[in-house]
Amino acid sequence: MGAWGPGLYSDDFALDLRGTLSAVCRLPIDGAEIVTLMCDLEPVAHTPGDEDHTTFWLILADQLQRRGIESQARARAMAIIDDNSNLQMLEELGMSDSDLKKRRQKLTKLRNDLSKPPPEKPRTTLAKPQPLLIERGQVYTYPLDSRGNCVNPYFTDATRPEFIQKRWGAFVVVNTGHALGYLAWYELARAPGVIKDKPGLSGAMAAIDQGRRGIGTLTRLHASRMQLELLGTVEVPEAIAPTDADTIRATASDRSIASLLSLWARPGTFR
Repeated sequence: MGAWGPGLYSDDFALDLRGTLSAVCRLPIDGAEIVTLMCDLEPVAHTPGDEDHTTFWLILADQLQRRGIESQARARAMAIIDDNSNLQMLEELGMSDSDLKKRRQKLTKLRNDLSKPPPEKPRTTLAKPQPLLIERGQVYTYPLDSRGNCVNPYFTDATRPEFIQKRWGAFVVVNTGHALGYLAWYELARAPGVIKDKPGLSGAMAAIDQGRRGIGTLTRLHASRMQLELLGTVEVPEAIAPTDADTIRATASDRSIASLLSLWARPGTFR
């Protein structure tokens, strides 16, 4: 579990679960269906002896309660708090007495919150799957700076540090799909280094390493800011699609493809 504090979200599993749940809660399904889906995604839900089992139910109940979504997770979490099974597991994992005391206080507060019906809150869900903005087999080039990084799409034109182009990058779209049937994801294979002069389709494909792949998300705004330029479309070999867990993690954290397209070298590496 890798616990690093007594808080409810003080370990990596809890934080990852919260991210996944944020994506699942965007789907047009009710609380019972959300719980069923989360249990399918996380096998620890059905494994009481696993160190993350009780954390799963506590996080699930807390997040759904905060979002105003009624579900069976609320009763499961209260039972876990009442029988001290989460505290017992943390004690076995070596949590200190002082942190166990703090954890107990956190759980007492959560128990009090869960004893009340979830608050009524508006919930925004997706009415249809997100559109796919780039297609399998399409090849793109884009500008890179002296670090081998693409334009950071999270900055606006007014706030973005000056971007001075030095080289070019390239990628081909290997796979696309929808996590959980709604959330668009893209698997790319990119050039492992930089390209000195702006490439054409054949030059880009010659530079791309089909084995260097990653999964990310993309918006129209990010595509525009990164200055993605379509070079053409090629036949790409059939590839094993990413696992559901991988695509859900990528979409839940909204991991932009920008993170896949930068080399993060030292400033001035490419002149």
